[in-house]
Amino acid sequence: MARRYEVVPISIYGSPIIGAYIFTNNKYTFIPPEAPQKLDNIIKSALDTEIVRITIGKSPLVGIFIAGNDNGIIVPEMITEDELSILKSLKDINIAVIKTKYTAINNLILTNDKYTLVSPILEKENIKIIQDTLGTEVVVDTICDSYLVGSLAVANSRGVLVSADAKEDDIKKLRDIFKLPVDVGTVNRGRTMIRSGLVANDKGALVGDDTTGFEIVRIIQVLGYE
Repeated sequence: MARRYEVVPISIYGSPIIGAYIFTNNKYTFIPPEAPQKLDNIIKSALDTEIVRITIGKSPLVGIFIAGNDNGIIVPEMITEDELSILKSLKDINIAVIKTKYTAINNLILTNDKYTLVSPILEKENIKIIQDTLGTEVVVDTICDSYLVGSLAVANSRGVLVSADAKEDDIKKLRDIFKLPVDVGTVNRGRTMIRSGLVANDKGALVGDDTTGFEIVRIIQVLGYE
């Protein structure tokens, strides 16, 4: 029997902008060291992953500074040696540090385990590194007339949830890239920067605690089980 796709509303540091502080794939969830201990049980229940407490560049904004999937993790060169050693100790996952002036790389990369959409503002020399680290096909493009492709959508192996600002052309583009169902949604009572309030993998999701029941239903419809 398949486990239920659980979507749990939470806040972190009193904020519903949970995507700034948390990153997940199907193996690991990364959270700041000072995050409340009760978050561990919520993550284990909803996301069913190992938990890694870490900063990136001594910042708690882990969800902004990490991008990746089950195959690999990408971080900016602001990462310290101690932080990098934590990542390198993880099993069965590639780690890459990229040189870029755009340190908030999660805003610029939208990926699942097969396909990756990369913002055109990321330096060309990083594209091959991203492709090799994530083990995916890579497309360089915008969505919603914005280069913030990682902020405007969340993808897993079942679907892509994209900002309610997306037009038909954006939805078709994402469908063509990811070869999955795509639909629009919001988080935290109408916020269109989906990733700011949604952290999801194939097993479940965390959402900002301002997210409405209607918004959660849409998340389950797009990213959850059939």
